[in-house]
Amino acid sequence: MSQRLLELIDAPSDLRALTYDDLAQVAQEARDTIISVITERGGHLASNLGVVELTLALHRIFDSPTDNIVWDTTNQTYTHKLVTGRRDEFQNIRLEGGLSGFGEPRESPHDTLCAGHAGTGLSIALGIAEGAAKRRMDSWTIAVVGDGAMTSGSSFEALNNIVHLNPERFIVVLNDNGMSISENIGFLTNWRKRLITHPEFNAMAERMKALSKKVPSGELMYRLVKRFKAGLAGFIVPTMFWTEMGFQYLGPVDGHDFKQLEETLRQARTSTGPVPLVHVVTHKGHGYEPAEDDPVKFHQPSSPLGGASGSPTYSKVFAQTIARLMREDESVVGISAAMLDGTGLAEVRRDFPDRVFDVGIAEQHAVSMAAGMASNGLNPFVSIYSTFLQRAFDQVVHDICIQNLPVTLIADRAGIVGEDGKTHHGAFDVSYLRCLPNAVVAAPMDENELQHLVYTAYKHRGPFAIRIARGAAAGVPLDSNLKALPLGKGYVIREGGDVVILALGKPVSAAVEAAEILADYGISCGVANSVFVKPLDIDLLLEAARSSRRIVTVEENVLAGGFGSAVLEALADAGVAGVSVHRIGMPDSFIEHGAASDQRRRLQLDAQGIAQQALSAFFPEAALPYRSEADLEVAARV
Repeated sequence: MSQRLLELIDAPSDLRALTYDDLAQVAQEARDTIISVITERGGHLASNLGVVELTLALHRIFDSPTDNIVWDTTNQTYTHKLVTGRRDEFQNIRLEGGLSGFGEPRESPHDTLCAGHAGTGLSIALGIAEGAAKRRMDSWTIAVVGDGAMTSGSSFEALNNIVHLNPERFIVVLNDNGMSISENIGFLTNWRKRLITHPEFNAMAERMKALSKKVPSGELMYRLVKRFKAGLAGFIVPTMFWTEMGFQYLGPVDGHDFKQLEETLRQARTSTGPVPLVHVVTHKGHGYEPAEDDPVKFHQPSSPLGGASGSPTYSKVFAQTIARLMREDESVVGISAAMLDGTGLAEVRRDFPDRVFDVGIAEQHAVSMAAGMASNGLNPFVSIYSTFLQRAFDQVVHDICIQNLPVTLIADRAGIVGEDGKTHHGAFDVSYLRCLPNAVVAAPMDENELQHLVYTAYKHRGPFAIRIARGAAAGVPLDSNLKALPLGKGYVIREGGDVVILALGKPVSAAVEAAEILADYGISCGVANSVFVKPLDIDLLLEAARSSRRIVTVEENVLAGGFGSAVLEALADAGVAGVSVHRIGMPDSFIEHGAASDQRRRLQLDAQGIAQQALSAFFPEAALPYRSEADLEVAARV
């Protein structure tokens, strides 16, 4: 068995002594490692397989970490991690205490930033380059930007400023694979399509094809015609666009050919004049047939499709409900931002291709577009992951809430999300949505409540936000008929006089289990499902305050400005005194990656943790030291 060359790469400098044959072996070994680990553990697969050769070439031409390689986004840095001293730790990527699935400067000086949102790389790279210039540092800055990120408005803001400042020792590498997560949309994609389908373009190609049949070397001529037709789309169009914008265009380059990559990157280093833009064409999922055939499915194969019980995801239930509404009302439309598959809307678009819109990585535009639709009689549902909806906060304020327009926001992946970690937890949406006038903010405890909330939002004539959790729903049966829920009304699930747990969304089921644990201590614990955080059910809250004088609030949102804060504010506004409130939620810190169940246990957001916190806050004489299930198993073995 030949020696694994990847095992000899402890730093990027080790790559420079390799031949191209050696590099091909390292690339294959890196690809095999990524496939082996990620297909078992989950993570971003197809995007990382597409940039293996590009990553190795960048590290051979540039001197990281003296030179700064800025990835947009950093979920495609797996090969980068493998060759920057983290090879032996790669098996534990995305596990608690293991490597991050994104760039992480705390892991390595080779990582310039931790970023999980596309569209930030160019701006950050420009800032790094300007910082290096001002400090007279002899370093290069290379921004590696996927074409999916080019659908983000912030990328174009950065491109405009890059051309204006024209920084020295700065290179843009455009990783063009035709994909973000879903297939790309936008004018760059459409421009290429328009050119190759233009009648004059095709007529010219057909004339050359006919001519080729009349000459002795016709077969060669025909092959040249086909290459010309493909090359014109891949060369003239981007050359014109980027040159007119103000860049020095280099490419297109085969992103899986080391020699082409390195020659072009060296040319970029020695060029003068405008900032060089190296156009690299890669194949998402390259080298792994399932990912090549279906790069959307294999973008992140760990994305949950349902539980072991067969329960659908909350996203799927939302999608099924909006499809049901679409069949009954032509005014209902769906919008997402490069997340049709993750939000369940891809399947809806197959049935309603003209009423489901993917705007690309452009969350701000998605929200403003929805406002325009609502102002002209449509009923838009905008489904965006909570972490990405943050980017459209101003548009939610200015274009929806100030206008008091009937737009429904689905904050998908709200709360704990697990292995994607601190860039992706939906930790802030309750806080940043409930402060907005005219907004209604709700969260379902299960999928049946979700479908009714979607219908309630459809009937409501104003801004409405529904936060839904990642992954499989509770597995409860769905009512056959949809109904509008009373606005701002929750309900009691379990009566109790010693303490009452008020819970919002997914934690409601854990609160019910916690009440059963407390019953073992002789404590009568009531549980209420708030359903709405705005408007808050004041009657339900005051009844809880009167019945027990002890209240525990539970939410998967940061405590600052969240559901528990709303409860405290409501009690203060009502002039209620003598009521003790203990809030349980996400802390004032960013939560690292790991299994979602472990994160809930560690944050005491699971049933045992909620019970323990209630005991510690109100019944300290009955409280025992908090012990996880793992702790109990160890004790049992001893």
